[in-house]
Amino acid sequence: MKNAIPFDDNRPFSGLKVLDLSSVLAGPLTASFFAELGADVVKIENKLTGGDATRQWKLASEDAESPVSAYYFSANYGKKIRLLDLNLLEARQEVEILMAQSDIIVSNFQKKVAEKLNLLPDEIINKYPGVIMAQLSAYDFDDPRPGYDLVMQGDTGWISMNGTDIDHLAKLPVAIIDIFAAHQMKEAILIALYKKIRTGVGSVIHVSLYKSAISGLANQASNYLMQHHIPKPLGTLHPNIAPYGDIFTSKDKIRFLLAVGSDAQFKKLWFTLNLPPEKYHTFDDNSKRLNARGNLQATMQHVFGIQKFESIQQILEPNNIPYCCIKDLNGVFEDSLAKEMIKSQTIENKTGQSVSSIAFKIK
Repeated sequence: MKNAIPFDDNRPFSGLKVLDLSSVLAGPLTASFFAELGADVVKIENKLTGGDATRQWKLASEDAESPVSAYYFSANYGKKIRLLDLNLLEARQEVEILMAQSDIIVSNFQKKVAEKLNLLPDEIINKYPGVIMAQLSAYDFDDPRPGYDLVMQGDTGWISMNGTDIDHLAKLPVAIIDIFAAHQMKEAILIALYKKIRTGVGSVIHVSLYKSAISGLANQASNYLMQHHIPKPLGTLHPNIAPYGDIFTSKDKIRFLLAVGSDAQFKKLWFTLNLPPEKYHTFDDNSKRLNARGNLQATMQHVFGIQKFESIQQILEPNNIPYCCIKDLNGVFEDSLAKEMIKSQTIENKTGQSVSSIAFKIK
């Protein structure tokens, strides 16, 4: 192509200006995505409260005097941080200047706060018609209820499905609803950027934590909507497939799980393990395996339990049987692929690490 504009695959948003007015996780993760890919991101934090609440969300082992926590590092990569009291005229004027310069603004102010600060999304885009204004809310912008990931996991069915049984429920150990919402915001902003390229017009984007959580229900939602199946806590087990998520223990006490997703894979597994051919018909299709899951687990555990994990690997890997051992994060970050995802930075004289939000490559 003649006169093509130079493009840096590693910094595709170089020159893009983003104003991050958000706090905690979903909004900051969205802005960090653009920062990692070259955008100039300025984050405004509330000076009166000591900044973003996550600055104080420290492990017991962290330095109580540190200005930021490890949690804060996870969602604030590559930003220029400004602590401002938006009740003050000079602070509001600084924000106005930044908004006028911005291509994208990210906010999670509740409506009543946005009204007080004169930062309502529709008013912002009326003042700056070319801007992309991304607003995150808990349920809906007009709904005053606050949004917390734990509340969303409970309110949208996630906790009811997690844990080992109804008396031992669990939440996901990361703020998964915030992460879903961050992806929704990024996708919407990218569409809005494309719209702006085509039309020159900005956009107001509204993203809901609640709807983001519902969107993530995927197959569990369809199981309910089509079969009125209400999922119960199954630990690692999959409600539709077996053995998928079934945990086994080797002779040397290494715990691993299988992810056998088809009858063909299971047939290969069964005969590779030298299990009795005459019993194969008991488990030869997925519905039979689901109905006899306990019997299947016991049968396979007997075989796995008399072998060391290294021997099991030598059986599973050549036959392309999906499996993994259950690693803690120490084991995870020994892997070279995981190490490639680690980013380091210094925030307010504290050096820390986080994982990248970029899990793709462009060539």
